[in-house]
Amino acid sequence: MPAGLGADLGIAAAAFVGTNVDNCVVTMAMVAGAPLQRAHRIAAGQIIGFVIVVAVSAAGAAVLYEFSPAVVGLLGLVPLAMGVSGLLGLARRRGGADTAPAAAPTGRWRRRPEDRAVGRSLTAAALVTVAAGGDNLAVYIPLFRVGGAANLGAIAAVFVVGEVLVTWLVLAGGRHPKARQMMLRTGHVAVPILLCCVGVLVMVQAGTFSWL
Repeated sequence: MPAGLGADLGIAAAAFVGTNVDNCVVTMAMVAGAPLQRAHRIAAGQIIGFVIVVAVSAAGAAVLYEFSPAVVGLLGLVPLAMGVSGLLGLARRRGGADTAPAAAPTGRWRRRPEDRAVGRSLTAAALVTVAAGGDNLAVYIPLFRVGGAANLGAIAAVFVVGEVLVTWLVLAGGRHPKARQMMLRTGHVAVPILLCCVGVLVMVQAGTFSWL
């Protein structure tokens, strides 16, 4: 293996791991807090979101375009809005449950925590992945540009293998009985809080707050 190719593969692997830890944790929590039949949809949403981020990065490298990290950090508003919406909806439902008649245990008052969780769909997972990966454009664009066309296939292969492993980890961890048991008790609160944290973290890392 040429030295240049080996270096690019190592850098690509390090870039993938370093930029996908936060999204992996959030998506795993989403899987654990959702019904089992939705697990593959959430995982598929993560894959779609990652493909979008990589495609935009490759396009940016091809046209020698640099995205302003502070502007891209505005994507953090997406998971932040989802998280805040989930917490507000939970607060409203709890307030309504407190005032609900004791003799009316049916309907929405009997909804389980996992039925109230946010981020259980393919679209939600894709949006969160794109938002969490938006600031990764600053890493991926130079990686594609420096690697050049000769090593682009190798870098893409590293990303494909990495995404397969992440998807397996998300599904395995999210469907683990202990993880599901914990998320069934706390997921309706934990997932919105995680989404809020991801949104704020994306904007902090991108320097969006100082730009605003």
